[in-house]
Amino acid sequence: MISINGVEIKRTLFPDKTSQVWQLPNDLLESLYKEGMCTIKWEFENEAEFLHLAQLKTLIDTRCPYITLDMPYLPYARQDKWVSNETTFALNTFAKLLNTLSFTEVHVLDAHNNLRANAIDNLVDDSPKKYIEETLKETGAGLLLFPDAGAKVRYEAYDLAPSVHANKKRNQTTGFIEEVKIEGGVKGRKVLIVDDICDGGKTFELVAKAALDAGAVQVYLYVTHGIFSKGLEVLKEAGISRIFTHKGERFLCLTKAAA
Repeated sequence: MISINGVEIKRTLFPDKTSQVWQLPNDLLESLYKEGMCTIKWEFENEAEFLHLAQLKTLIDTRCPYITLDMPYLPYARQDKWVSNETTFALNTFAKLLNTLSFTEVHVLDAHNNLRANAIDNLVDDSPKKYIEETLKETGAGLLLFPDAGAKVRYEAYDLAPSVHANKKRNQTTGFIEEVKIEGGVKGRKVLIVDDICDGGKTFELVAKAALDAGAVQVYLYVTHGIFSKGLEVLKEAGISRIFTHKGERFLCLTKAAA
């Protein structure tokens, strides 16, 4: 979904399957002329929206010299490897296209790889710290558990609570995780797993089971961007008590607290 100053932008679909962004409300256009700045928010749902974003930016360029893009979820964030027939650097391709639109600033939330994401001009990588803080407060967890080294690097610096991390042994032929070991004590603790993205959730299943096997009394999960392509049940069956993610301007609990 794409909106500007809180107004959702609709597109017209023509018989030849092309689309157009146009006929914006007059009061919106007048406010753009008056203020000279605006924020376009893109809550990514599919890649076809990029063309609508480009059309909207072109339409309002003459009215607003300062246009910020607020794009909490960065599309292609995990496609950040060098291009080969086995890997893809689609993030780089996307960055090149986005840069042609010349936004004053581009805000993303908790970029998966902020070094790679810096290929986007005028990038601002917004911190999820406040959402993690809210989750810690809501759950009463006193220990953070980072599922891998990447998460440890991203979130340990926030210094929100004591932390431990997991090490994974992966079969390089199949890609499957064969073993998870928790580095540090979790016995008797309420533990919050923290990471940026949950797709199918297999890593979190294994990390949660390892933490519970090591004596954790409760395991919770916070992810900034929850895709949950396999649903929530697989995570709950692994012993994760409550699941939190970012939504809009707040964090959202996707599972109820135990009675």
